[in-house]
Amino acid sequence: MTLIDGMDFQRMPTDDAAVALRRTRSYENLHIHVDWIRLASRSLELALGRRVTCAAYASQAGDTSLGPHDDAWDGVIVQLEGAKRWHVWTDRYKGPREIVTRVGDVMVLPRGVPHDVHTPGRSLHLALAVDPTLTRA
Repeated sequence: MTLIDGMDFQRMPTDDAAVALRRTRSYENLHIHVDWIRLASRSLELALGRRVTCAAYASQAGDTSLGPHDDAWDGVIVQLEGAKRWHVWTDRYKGPREIVTRVGDVMVLPRGVPHDVHTPGRSLHLALAVDPTLTRA
């Protein structure tokens, strides 16, 4: 498990002490460890010809995030519980656009697009990261 506190990532074992800390939790490599996510990731890989990995992010209200950042991969965000408030800079000359994802929503976030995430309440979302390079499927 990884705990996220602002720009700080801390890898910790999943135990009572770690669970008591109020930070967004990142569960990595779900495309390896969870059967249905492995199937979904592999199906996306075959369709796109690109490598796909998956992580889950679990947050409580007020948990801190990374702050504004962009990713080096295309993201497919699937909201499983609660909601997330995303600020997305689709136009570098304007302010961010606010997007709220709720249970069942899927959002595609292209690589290189700056974004910031806020948690108004309890939230769980998957982030399927689509590598920009071609794979040999």
